[in-house]
Amino acid sequence: MHKGRIETFIRWTLGSVFIFSGIVKCIDPVGTSVFVEKYLATYSLESLLPAALPIAIALAVIEFTLGQMLISGRVHRLTAIATTLFMAVFTLITLLSATVLPIGDCGCFGDAVKLTPWQTFAKNVVLLPMAIYLLCGAKAERFNILSLVVGVILSLGINLYALRYGPIVDFMPYDEGVNLREAVERDRGALDEQRAVQLLFRRTATGEELMFESDDATPWTDDGLEYVGTHNGNDLSADELPFAEFAISDAMGEDVTLDLLGRESLTLLTVYDIEALERHLDDAQRILEGDVVVVASVSMERVKELLGTDCYTIDAMTLRSVIRSRVGVVELSEGTIKRKCDVRDYF
Repeated sequence: MHKGRIETFIRWTLGSVFIFSGIVKCIDPVGTSVFVEKYLATYSLESLLPAALPIAIALAVIEFTLGQMLISGRVHRLTAIATTLFMAVFTLITLLSATVLPIGDCGCFGDAVKLTPWQTFAKNVVLLPMAIYLLCGAKAERFNILSLVVGVILSLGINLYALRYGPIVDFMPYDEGVNLREAVERDRGALDEQRAVQLLFRRTATGEELMFESDDATPWTDDGLEYVGTHNGNDLSADELPFAEFAISDAMGEDVTLDLLGRESLTLLTVYDIEALERHLDDAQRILEGDVVVVASVSMERVKELLGTDCYTIDAMTLRSVIRSRVGVVELSEGTIKRKCDVRDYF
């Protein structure tokens, strides 16, 4: 294949992957920050957790901008260097995530395309040599400033829009139209089944294998059965049971999730940022004029002090998966999510 065609193929392949990865992060920066937090916690970098959202936005801007610069024409040496460094760093990170620091879903394409660290590592092993090839053939020609500026402004604009109005496309499981009550019941049941230890026995005469509950004494008294081992239900991962850990608790720590979700109509005022609640307190208090339940991942006492009403608690990461707004509203009808919006956009 002609050298120019090879370079064009590599530019478009790398550029397309970078643009797709960047745009997925741009349209949901808060969702991306959840993955960033997982990485920071796994790598014992908790001190950087407050910077998770800026890091998520920076990653989105870098990937999108590099991608559109790669496909816009001849690759400048600076672009090739940045692309190669980016690929090298994340190839190493995904290798660590697949081996000594397992993290589950890598999040490189957000929730749009779920890949394991090993799958991501394999992808990077293919793409890294392409980036090196471009680096070796890159020229010190005139840098495309216009392409850089357009990429940064466009990607930042998408991020800012998503931060204000929520993800343009919500790839997380708590999307409008989902019956949350049914999903929580289903995944909790599957998780209980997975945690339940069952006993595996084999009939000595036929070799047939049978399962028994751990508290069942029957197989131990049957001379025709021999003990084989234990079995822990299904083999579903946490990523395959996204609703299992969804839990709303009252002030006493009691789980009231299914009681709330069982209501014919339910409006949740959600809070995961006290400062945002203070800024938009008037809007929040207007919503409370109706039959509304307040759910927060921050101090219950402070929320109650500001709103003058009782408050339920929920895990912060779970709440941000449900709704990205710092102070938001979630409307449900018979357990089904009907609407999600920022508190400023409710009326």
